[in-house]
Amino acid sequence: MKTIIKNVVSRLILVLVILIGFNVLYKKEFYDADVQKYSRVKSRIDSAFQYGDIVYLGESSNTSYNPWTDTLKESISDFLQLYLPGKRIEAVTHESYHPGLFRQMLNLHPNNRGLFEFMAMHQDQTIVLGVNIRTCGPTAVFSGNEASNQQEALFYSKRPSLLTRLFMSLKYYDHRDALEMERLKFQWWRSVDISGKGMDTFRISNKYKTAKRWIDDLASDQRPELPVQVKNMADAYVKEFAFLLDDNNVRVQDLKEIVEICNKLSVNLIFHILPPNIHHTEGLFGNQLKQYLDYNYWFLKKRFANWGVTVVDNYNLPEANEKVSRFTDQWYPTEHYDAAVRKAIAKSLVPVIVEEKSQLKDIFPKRNNEPNFSIKMPYSDSLIGVWRRLKRLN
Repeated sequence: MKTIIKNVVSRLILVLVILIGFNVLYKKEFYDADVQKYSRVKSRIDSAFQYGDIVYLGESSNTSYNPWTDTLKESISDFLQLYLPGKRIEAVTHESYHPGLFRQMLNLHPNNRGLFEFMAMHQDQTIVLGVNIRTCGPTAVFSGNEASNQQEALFYSKRPSLLTRLFMSLKYYDHRDALEMERLKFQWWRSVDISGKGMDTFRISNKYKTAKRWIDDLASDQRPELPVQVKNMADAYVKEFAFLLDDNNVRVQDLKEIVEICNKLSVNLIFHILPPNIHHTEGLFGNQLKQYLDYNYWFLKKRFANWGVTVVDNYNLPEANEKVSRFTDQWYPTEHYDAAVRKAIAKSLVPVIVEEKSQLKDIFPKRNNEPNFSIKMPYSDSLIGVWRRLKRLN
């Protein structure tokens, strides 16, 4: 019996040594190339967490600008750096990112030390995370980009490098393709009740039980005088905003886990709520669709208070609602802003980050782009006016 145990142990040790050797070889010769090919954001994450006093985590709302009319290209995090020259601001930004990916990024934080890591903890670091209400909805949750996002997120881990490569080869991640995601999205629109029936604390007044019925009703109006662009726009707004959050929502769960992880890592965390395009939402549907935005905003604010996380509330940011041209996408409800809104968001974050009660000095960056007014942008406000008159919206 002792001989058998000895042989088994010796073989296990041999296998372990071989695996460690392959892991060392892979990490030395191939890992960096795989990171560049499959997870280009990883090095940015490592650098941001290691060197940043303030780390801004955001999707495309951080950097998007209008190349035709914006005179400033600075991102929200760039403006934050201008307001706080004594702090080192680092940003991790990527289009179509969401709280689930930001949660996985925290695996790479230096304070999340592995078994053989003994470096000092990064003290007094603040993470600012943009909360985009729209990314909690079915269109974003069942995005066709999610498989590639999750493949990249495999590298957001301190597991042995060879094991990560094995997971990727075996597709040990959420690899549902775009067709499957589209099916799940339509299934959600068909089956999930959005009527708000049974809600006590917040009343939803809507005749449509599901988003699909609302979408079909929009499609059934075939009047030729209805602007086609606005009709397509209205369809997109319903698909993006007509949902009701609850505690089972996967993005709500991600946000809660982010709070718990940052508490364990001794990292300061700030959620800032991004302003949606309320102007267009009301222009298309009055309060019928806006009530969903208001409910989801109310729900998140209530949960954030329960979780004890610091919040900067930009839901009703004045700069985002004074002109529709502040949103650079005229026909789709993305949170892409011009420089005035990006700067205002950064300015709202500063007093919370540095906890200064004195009046904040404004900044006036030099123009780095002259708008080309010879290019005529098809702003949607005028056509929404036609839509409202035909739909009898006052």
